[in-house]
Amino acid sequence: MKFEELLNSSLEDVKKKNQEELKKAMAEANTIVDERYNAILSEYTQKITDYIRKNEDRVKGEQAKLEVENKRLISKEKDYWIYQVYNKVMEKIPDLVSDTRYKQGLESIIAREAKNGSVIYCSSRDLGTVKTILSSKKINAKVEEDKNIRAGIKIFYPDQSLVKDFTLETILNQMFDDLRDEIAKVLFGE
Repeated sequence: MKFEELLNSSLEDVKKKNQEELKKAMAEANTIVDERYNAILSEYTQKITDYIRKNEDRVKGEQAKLEVENKRLISKEKDYWIYQVYNKVMEKIPDLVSDTRYKQGLESIIAREAKNGSVIYCSSRDLGTVKTILSSKKINAKVEEDKNIRAGIKIFYPDQSLVKDFTLETILNQMFDDLRDEIAKVLFGE
């Protein structure tokens, strides 16, 4: 073998070894790059998932707040309209007072509840009617005007320190409280 062949053979061996080592190094580098890529991908996937979860939780929290606020506003609006109905009813009190059934109701209450020595408070408009009823029922009770009463009466029993309230406002308030749900059904279809 000639020197040149020997040199070429040696160079070929070295070249093959270098290529094999280069392949190994490339394979190791690819493995390291793949591992690092997968680690980074996993890390950022987790971060993105956490970010999405946090934002979903935040959005759900905001939705819950908005739902509560909407319910509050709807309730407030419903209360407003129910109160408007109540005010319209209260505005009709003067019309109710002129009805004969109102006078019959006063007579029935006085006959049933008034006693000798009691004090009956009423509006100025009802003073004459109440006195007439007391006279016809032969009840000896004192009658006084109460400017806070729009219709109906209050009966005070001094011997018991007790007041019974038969004012139309009180009766309507009680009825209104009892019928509030039904009024809401009529107004809002609930």
